[in-house]
Amino acid sequence: PKKTFSGAVANGRMVASGWEEMSSRRRSKSPSTRRRAQLDASSTGKMVLVEQQIEHGQSAIFECLSTGIASQPTDLHRKPLPIHHGPPQKPLTDLVLASLYAIFLPDGFPHSVSDDYLPYQIYDTLQAFCSTITGILAQRAMLTGMGVGNEAAKVAAALWQTTVRRNIGKVARIVFTTLKGTDMDANCKTWRLVADVLNDLAMAIELLSPMVCLASSDCNTQWAYFGFVCFAEVCRAIVGVAGGASRAALTQHFSLRDNFGDVNAKDGSQEMFVEILGSGIGMMVSDFALESQQGPKWTIFLFFAFLHVLFNVLACRSVCLLTFNRQRAHIVVEQWLRRRKVIPPAVAARSESVLHFGGSGVRGVSILLGATISDLAQHGDVVSMVKASEGEAHIVCDAQEGSGWLPSW
Repeated sequence: PKKTFSGAVANGRMVASGWEEMSSRRRSKSPSTRRRAQLDASSTGKMVLVEQQIEHGQSAIFECLSTGIASQPTDLHRKPLPIHHGPPQKPLTDLVLASLYAIFLPDGFPHSVSDDYLPYQIYDTLQAFCSTITGILAQRAMLTGMGVGNEAAKVAAALWQTTVRRNIGKVARIVFTTLKGTDMDANCKTWRLVADVLNDLAMAIELLSPMVCLASSDCNTQWAYFGFVCFAEVCRAIVGVAGGASRAALTQHFSLRDNFGDVNAKDGSQEMFVEILGSGIGMMVSDFALESQQGPKWTIFLFFAFLHVLFNVLACRSVCLLTFNRQRAHIVVEQWLRRRKVIPPAVAARSESVLHFGGSGVRGVSILLGATISDLAQHGDVVSMVKASEGEAHIVCDAQEGSGWLPSW
């Protein structure tokens, strides 16, 4: 007689039931007309109905794969084949993409970061690649100036020059942090761009520094060379402060699930990988440029420096910050005064300048950002303003009309 197997697969477990003999003549000899069995198997998550014809004296081992269900009959007197419980095999391309996601992107991407994270990282990767190539050119010039390959160069003079230069840079770092440290969060786009422009300027000075040395002499003992490299060190000190602080502010903006550390670490992995690729290409470019005349060297440097600044501008323009600084407050308030309309953050981001140092606001209008309650009391009823805000973060008061307004950002 033949038996019919019917079953279903769902949520990773296959439940088999309904063993019935097709022949009524053998029904009395059958030990049971209905049996129930449970077989663990992987599943695609969908309900899959199975019907299998099984000859008398045989059992079936079912294996649920990602593409469906396969059965293999075996004799009852033989040892059953083992059931495969492992995950389905994935294509090689899927495994490679999954590995790249785990290495370079934050956990939970894209839901764990803001929408502007991906375009920013694309431009940031391109600018890091260009900066690595220009950095190789500048580093080779610095080694030449310090006396590598020059028999007249002295180790003591090179050590003295390097130590004094680095200490001057540390002092500049402290002074700059004291003067501009509180402005990094509010104007992180501006200082990010300033840091990259100063970085290119520092590399240009380092590339130029060996040219001020006298022929067949030690550059470390010449004041002109020392002044050049010290100025470049001061620029690099500002780059370290402004670049690090602005990057931290942007990373905080991108992090949506309290994953600041993960986003920051993956950004570092991306930068390190790009620097590895860029350093190899930079070595080939430097061998070609520095062994030729000065023209090709500066042409290559200026080309990649221009791309470096361009990609940084595009990266800053792609970020849509959701908090007010003085410039974004001016833009929003100006649109409200003209049209009585609150513009969304994306529109304000397209209108703001990436280079803003707190200058002009709305013409003919005095705007006080971060006013106190006593300032509001001079222009209207504070209680009505607070009630109108409904517990939101910002209140904007029109001093002429004495009414409160809340931007819903």
